[in-house]
Amino acid sequence: MRFGALTMLTGCTVLLQGCAAAILPVAAAGAIGKTQVGAARMRTQAAELQVAALPETERTAVVSTEPADIASEAEVSPDSALALLAAAGINHPYLPMARYALAQAQRRQAGTEVRSAVLVEQVSLIEPRAVDCSTRPFAILIDMDEAPGVVLSDGEATGFGELLDLLRANGIAIAWLSDRPANLLDADLATLRAGAVPALRDGDIELFAYPGLRKQEHRWNLAATHCVLAIAGDSKSDFDELFGYLRDPDYAIRLDAWIDKGWFLLPYPLAVVTANPSPQAPEVENTP
Repeated sequence: MRFGALTMLTGCTVLLQGCAAAILPVAAAGAIGKTQVGAARMRTQAAELQVAALPETERTAVVSTEPADIASEAEVSPDSALALLAAAGINHPYLPMARYALAQAQRRQAGTEVRSAVLVEQVSLIEPRAVDCSTRPFAILIDMDEAPGVVLSDGEATGFGELLDLLRANGIAIAWLSDRPANLLDADLATLRAGAVPALRDGDIELFAYPGLRKQEHRWNLAATHCVLAIAGDSKSDFDELFGYLRDPDYAIRLDAWIDKGWFLLPYPLAVVTANPSPQAPEVENTP
């Protein structure tokens, strides 16, 4: 199993591969980046070949067939606290993900099997499968990096911290994922930790940049220790690296069934937090 750093911002105290890589020469870091891309492309090509190897009639059927309902609709109502949040005027784009995660957690507690939102390593585009959840503790994963595509509507961003606190109170850990270097994350982390009800709290899982480890490996590592009920991202590649390397996006049409049922296309966290900053958040000086 691959092991990644949970954080690069705490003196490298929990890095399993040591801090020496943090001072790799630029050339070595570039070589690592190429290796990451190569591994992702090879995995995607292997999945694509499963479709391409089919006879033309079967391949067309795979591409054109309406995706199956992989994730069963939640049969248990989410915690009534969501209604209380709505009554308090909290209107947030992450509410559907929170509702889904709470409902899935309650389903498993009621004895019904649920699936992870993380795809297996040897994924098939014909019959995609998720990592086994088993009895692992619950978590959601939030991708912190911005990609164009998901627009934040006005008045849609109140109560992020309260919403995440609700998940924590119901036994669902919050994991944050980014592949940006630590120096580019510092300001974002400070913003997420600021305010009367911060979004990012001590005890959250921080999966940040580490040389030689790609985002997909962070997802697999998290899925090995937690039942990842939902992933929030502002592009499909935030759910699985396949989407960043597919030659024919139609090959992955069956994965569309996971949207809003484990995968949630949402504004990236900083867009949410800065749209409605807390009164206690530090003010930003706009003058040059």
